[in-house]
Amino acid sequence: MAKISVERTIGKTKKAVLGGLIGYNTEKMGKQKYKRFAISLREGDKIVGGIVGEVWITVLFIQFFWIEQKFRGKDYGTRLIKAIEDEARKFGATRSYLDTMSFQAPGFYRACGYEEFGSIEGYPGDVTRHWFTKAL
Repeated sequence: MAKISVERTIGKTKKAVLGGLIGYNTEKMGKQKYKRFAISLREGDKIVGGIVGEVWITVLFIQFFWIEQKFRGKDYGTRLIKAIEDEARKFGATRSYLDTMSFQAPGFYRACGYEEFGSIEGYPGDVTRHWFTKAL
């Protein structure tokens, strides 16, 4: 009989779940393209901002995006977004999506052409999580 187990280290379970999911998805959708990459903003050798994303099949998911405070409002963010979108297109991406918190950058993403398709309220401090998408 199978039993449910809570684990504090996720390595073995993550590997098994990911392997099973990839196998199932491949069975239903065929071999899938997957590429993970990052775009950095540098001042000399120091990374002062960047974006980490992945393209799965034809969709770019922007996972992490940060710029050091003194570089904000100087068009670097827009240039980083454009760079990751351009790189994703090289891998065949036709759409992008991301999520952000209300205290982070929803207005910035709207200005970059992203459209909100969902949100969840109820995070501590009256924070809302927003999901955005954009055709590439």
